[in-house]
Amino acid sequence: MPSTSPERLIWHHPEPPGRKHALTRAEIVRAGIALADTEGVSGLTMRAVAGALGVSTPMSLYRYVLNKDGLVDLMLDEVSDEVDVPAEPGDDWRDDLRGVASSLWRMIGRHRWYAELVDSRPPFGPTTMRRAAFMLAVLDNAGLTPAVTYVSLLDNYVTGTAMSVSREIAMLERFGIGTTQDLQAYAGEMANDSLDSWLQDMPPLTADARFELGLDCLLDGIAARRPVGRRSRSRPSRG
Repeated sequence: MPSTSPERLIWHHPEPPGRKHALTRAEIVRAGIALADTEGVSGLTMRAVAGALGVSTPMSLYRYVLNKDGLVDLMLDEVSDEVDVPAEPGDDWRDDLRGVASSLWRMIGRHRWYAELVDSRPPFGPTTMRRAAFMLAVLDNAGLTPAVTYVSLLDNYVTGTAMSVSREIAMLERFGIGTTQDLQAYAGEMANDSLDSWLQDMPPLTADARFELGLDCLLDGIAARRPVGRRSRSRPSRG
């Protein structure tokens, strides 16, 4: 009979006490991130991480990270710490959400594997939860509900767009299409006359510009659902 016990999360597994010349969890996580940055998800194996650390067998790593899923959880949360999250909400909820979403987008640009792996693991890391808590507070202060749904929409937009752009770039590179002009030329060969003027006027939108346009549309949609005349909640004074 298959086991019905739930999978253990790395957050419930404290790092073992240090020993002389022993590895540390942080070293293993850094090695995993460096490997994924250069080799992608397909190159992220426990054996490869062990090799990068000069360890003879990947079994030596399990004492620190449980398994590959535990390592992935730690890696996702570690790079999440690169996202700029203010200490508390500001006066403009749109600016707050835009700032976090844009910072998350830039982080994924540095660690493209993040978008591919983040949906496969529970979002329970401390830095991931800190980002979610900030966004929930921003939405709650602005009277925007359901806040949890809006946070999910924003996160899914950022990671989904990053994944889509990454796959699109890989596909275009495979066919030698590197610029807007290349794309116009290829599409023009297949298009009929009714599409010709549209192709010639195609704006040279970068991935960043397309992301910002989509983020504007999403924030506009959230703003349109805000109750009319709703003011942001005042924050308690620290004094």
